Amino acid sequence: LTSDSDPFGTLLASYPASGMRVAWQQIEGLTGIQVGDDYQYSGQRFGIIKTQYPHYEGIWSYGSSLDQVILLIRNPRWAIPSFHHILGEINYAQEWNTVYNFIEQVFTARAPMPNWIKWRDLKFDEEINLWAWHIDFYMEEGAQYWQDLDFERVGQKPFHFNTEMPKPWATDPHCIYDLDCFPKAVISFEKLLNHTTGPSELRKIANVLRGKKNMTVIKDEAIGCIWEESFIHARAPNNFNRNTGGLPAAAYKFTNAQMRSILDKLNFMRNKYSQGKWTNIPVAMDIVSVLDDYIADVEQEFVQMVIDPSPTPAPNSDYHQNLVDWYESVGRGNRYSVDKVRQMRGYWPLVKHLYNETESEDA
Repeated sequence: LTSDSDPFGTLLASYPASGMRVAWQQIEGLTGIQVGDDYQYSGQRFGIIKTQYPHYEGIWSYGSSLDQVILLIRNPRWAIPSFHHILGEINYAQEWNTVYNFIEQVFTARAPMPNWIKWRDLKFDEEINLWAWHIDFYMEEGAQYWQDLDFERVGQKPFHFNTEMPKPWATDPHCIYDLDCFPKAVISFEKLLNHTTGPSELRKIANVLRGKKNMTVIKDEAIGCIWEESFIHARAPNNFNRNTGGLPAAAYKFTNAQMRSILDKLNFMRNKYSQGKWTNIPVAMDIVSVLDDYIADVEQEFVQMVIDPSPTPAPNSDYHQNLVDWYESVGRGNRYSVDKVRQMRGYWPLVKHLYNETESEDA
């Protein structure tokens, strides 16, 4: 697209590691338009931008330049480990200028198993909620699960995430003033990958883009060919390139209790979007259909885990603190440490009262 084309804008949103790369490759094949990235947004109207917002790994850099949302979802049983693989590949970096130094390592190797277990046991409860809240954010048109002053959206001290009760939550101003956040289509990563359902899932994307200002979408009869070329013969690496060495994806497991939590969350989300105001809403029906598949897959694995349980580690009262210390050692500690926040002159007076007297007394 030229700089003055002013195309109709589409936001492609997903929880991290939910198949975004496969999706944008398919979309570029559909449209011939390069999909932009939230961290590299230049201010020019790209036409299509990908993001993980509101997850803390995404940013809202595109202002009010977009017009609609496509939501991409993946089974959390696989999305959460895959997210950790990406963190390992970028050496747990947080700042974009540091991440960029490791960008060529993405989709090359799965994380060392000891690191996966530590990260999983520290972050699981948070990430399974963030996976669900990511869907809620768009379906509920900006449901803000974080507190206003938590600009990192991480729920870390001195802040915390909201809980299901009470609801409704506040609405993210971006979804009031910048964009209609309700998704025009919900896309399943698993269906997009499948030879049988992939072209149909890609057609859902095409239908949302077709007819929009300065959006050229390939003819419907060619979508099967585009799916084949964009996925089977993809030029850029994706999640499956990690299969060339190391442990298989299935080796990265959850504990029995964590798998039960995944099932509980999937069932909660399925029940939520299958009744009440969501009844007969097409995108909610799509979510329910996908969740049914996820529930069946996780239940099947969980049954085998119950039949053949893994050894239970001996109790260790220091375990959680050891995980916290490890996470800080790899550079992913508290983003709101008092020493860091004190340096934010405009911000510190707003949050000083949230820290205890010992932390605040010298500020």
